Amino acid sequence: MNIFNKSSVSGLQEANGVTVEPVITVSSEIKATVSDRVPFHTQNIEYGTDGGTLIAFIARANAEDISEANKKGFLLMFDKNIKPGTYDVTDSGFPFREAYYFEMGTIPGFTTSFHYTPQSGTFSVETIENSERKLHYKIGFNFKGKDNRNEELKIEGAATLIVFTRPM
Repeated sequence: MNIFNKSSVSGLQEANGVTVEPVITVSSEIKATVSDRVPFHTQNIEYGTDGGTLIAFIARANAEDISEANKKGFLLMFDKNIKPGTYDVTDSGFPFREAYYFEMGTIPGFTTSFHYTPQSGTFSVETIENSERKLHYKIGFNFKGKDNRNEELKIEGAATLIVFTRPM
């Protein structure tokens, strides 16, 4: 599944007279504590881009669970030129287009998800590298998130997000 339903890479390269897209390698992880839950940890992280500067990471834990009842994860979407700093989630300049924790749930014949969007708290951003060949960010987060039923969770953790773009 591509996050943006487009090519994951905007640039094309020539190889033996044939236009090919660069190869993307993702080396990332997210660790978090979520109130009233077991610790969250995953390296199952999908990267996507809109072909411009908007990038997204979807992190999934327990993705192999066929019942759908144990899947959980994070979505972080932001401009790849994000400025380092600490951001309050209520500020008008909060740089994340989307940022939330999610959980899947089931009843027989039906699957749904609960998205816990930040209501208060902070995100800190460190940009290690932003080049044509490599994106590398460290993002810390400490927020209270609510879903559409007003259930609140306290979520704290860190993401190391590294993407390599290599020629074929």
